[in-house]
Amino acid sequence: MVKMLCLLNDGPDASSGAWIEALSRNCEVEVIDLARKEMPYDELVDKIFASDKVVSW
Repeated sequence: MVKMLCLLNDGPDASSGAWIEALSRNCEVEVIDLARKEMPYDELVDKIFASDKVVSW
């Protein structure tokens, strides 16, 4: 299964929620809300490289 990482720069909205729901039907989706979650840069980079696809809103 394809691993997809969704990065939300300004938090979730209706559009991103609908897209994430649709993508999760065929992909293993992980969502990171960068507006709310402080994440060490190296951890974020590791997650990006561990994913098959990355989408940023």
